[in-house]
Amino acid sequence: MAESIELLTYINGRIMPHSQASPMLQRINATSIGGFYDAERTFGGKVFKLRSHLERMYRGLDASRIDPRISIEELERITLGVIEANLPLLPEGHEFTVTQVVNQSQRQSPDDLGTINVVVYCQPLDFTRFARSYLDGVRIVTPNTYGVPPGQEPGDSKQGGQQVFLLMASPNGGVSECEGANFMFVKDGRIKLPDRRNVLPGVSMQTVLELAGSLNIPVDEGTYTQRDIYAADEAFVSSTRYCILPVATLNGLAVGDGIPGKATTALLEAWSAAVGVDFVNQALSNLPPQAE
Repeated sequence: MAESIELLTYINGRIMPHSQASPMLQRINATSIGGFYDAERTFGGKVFKLRSHLERMYRGLDASRIDPRISIEELERITLGVIEANLPLLPEGHEFTVTQVVNQSQRQSPDDLGTINVVVYCQPLDFTRFARSYLDGVRIVTPNTYGVPPGQEPGDSKQGGQQVFLLMASPNGGVSECEGANFMFVKDGRIKLPDRRNVLPGVSMQTVLELAGSLNIPVDEGTYTQRDIYAADEAFVSSTRYCILPVATLNGLAVGDGIPGKATTALLEAWSAAVGVDFVNQALSNLPPQAE
């Protein structure tokens, strides 16, 4: 996407070019680390499961006893408006990530309710950070027993190399989720889902379970260890931007015999059919020629 494109941002009742909004965002610290936030992506320019994402954010606000002073219906309407305003700037074959932030300024006294800031903005989805992982898979490491490979930061790949995800342990000693993604594996044609009481259930994880149901793939939820994963037929991670990525290795040892595995492939195809976009080939087609 050309750098000259000026995307539009909503902030506290106004829509403005992002360059004008940036000083205001810095002043009120309205970023993903300065408040409650959620993010979605588009498929063919249409946002996916917006309401589910907003409901998750509002549950967090409610748990923290923060009144956003804006209804979920209104924030949904604003988000759709921001996407519509930016769609003419979206080249064919590209997508957006869309983020909502609800930020509360610091209270000056016990009676001060503080100022609530509401921000909605779009960003181009950078396929280069994960596209190769559809083909090569990602590396999973358990930091409590296995160190992160030197020079490789967990998460997105900035240079198009293989991504690394940290797989966390649950209080009962089993595996739980990856940093920034949900984790599942497959054994004997059955998806194995770590106990949801020990993970942050993602919207993408729920989509996987819905697709598994439509494909008649059984799902078992329970406590699983690294040993179970070493014996798995395949594994994958799920998150908003890339939906599903196959797992290549756990702590340097191969998981399964092929990337992606049979169930992972079926889930990717079903997800693509559901949104009307072959997002795997879309991501790969946006890689620079030297990375293909």
